[in-house]
Amino acid sequence: MRRRDFLGICGGVALIGACGAPEAPRTTTTPGHLLYADTKSGLSVINTGTGRSLAAATIADTRWNHLYTLSGRQLLTLDSATGRELARTTPPEAKVVRTVSNSGRRVVLADPPPPNPYGAPGRPQTRLVIADPTGEWPAKTYTLKGNYEPDAFSNDDGFLFVVDYLPADAPEGYRVRMLNLSDGSVSPVLTRTKQVVPAGAEEIMRGNGRLGVPSPLGDRLYTLYTHQPDHLHTRDLVAGRSTGVHAFVHVLSLTEHWAYCLDLPEPFGHGPAEGHAITVSDSAVYVFDTASGRAVRAETPDLTNITEQTIPKSTGPAFAVSASDAVHLAAGAELFTVDRDTLSVRRAGPTPGTPRGLALGPAGTLWMGIPDAAVHLDAKTGRELARVAIPGLITLRHAQPAV
Repeated sequence: MRRRDFLGICGGVALIGACGAPEAPRTTTTPGHLLYADTKSGLSVINTGTGRSLAAATIADTRWNHLYTLSGRQLLTLDSATGRELARTTPPEAKVVRTVSNSGRRVVLADPPPPNPYGAPGRPQTRLVIADPTGEWPAKTYTLKGNYEPDAFSNDDGFLFVVDYLPADAPEGYRVRMLNLSDGSVSPVLTRTKQVVPAGAEEIMRGNGRLGVPSPLGDRLYTLYTHQPDHLHTRDLVAGRSTGVHAFVHVLSLTEHWAYCLDLPEPFGHGPAEGHAITVSDSAVYVFDTASGRAVRAETPDLTNITEQTIPKSTGPAFAVSASDAVHLAAGAELFTVDRDTLSVRRAGPTPGTPRGLALGPAGTLWMGIPDAAVHLDAKTGRELARVAIPGLITLRHAQPAV
């Protein structure tokens, strides 16, 4: 997610309706919003009120308070609202910032992720640099035998959860493991009952459409896996079962180091990966398969009270975001408002374009990414309030008030 400033018109960001462009609604909020979007140039931060982009960055922390980037050999920490430099340090040489801990005191520096992790050439060895952005804690380099990708830090910053691709030179699947940052050892995550996984029962996965969202408290990571080839979980292997599922939510505890898989019913996992969406509220995790028209709600933290519901079918990419009073789902050409408890659809209306991300705005509004732009919407009516050009937009990831 490398980020650089992009060039547009009118000071780097084009507000549609300015500089001779076709007239459209203008931003009416004061002083404006900050939009964070993955673009073809990396992570872009746009102030809709001033029409300016902030300093270059690579990645944001989970709370969107700080941005991190490598500039030459130096690791920079920036204020996410102003772009002001807060700290810099010189860690061992690495190519890109990959992951940030919830505390903001640890980052992973490594090679960029491969376009496709499966098949040759793979890699027999992985180098990871763990650094403190403030420079107070000395950076440490880990050279691991195997093909690993960083996933998330434990909340105590003592472990790094990693994806272990197997076999390393030409991967066909992967498993989730944890790197002990004290001694460099790699081991399986625990079961939900906090037991060590028995030998031979550590599950190997292969899937598409891998989407991860943190819990509001930052104590869990919920990751949606689709297109599993009749996958067997660790608990299935331990119990001797021989049939599995095609989609599930991998629940990773960042505080207790356990993992649990929440199975999703058929036909989840059979349709296009882009048609699946996941979001988390303070009381539940929500998963949608818009191609088949299915929705699932699982109450947190126990994940035992499950609600299933039918929703209108849609074709195209899907994104969901949870608000205090509803869940909003952008799916293909339609924008739905879904009841948080029953999953019934309260309202349906057209989207302003093919969805490329959905984020909560202030005062009952939404920001939706569409090709080369972001659109500000009234969440209750779907009415367009403003439109901001973001050239090369891939995914709109977050929105917050500008300072």
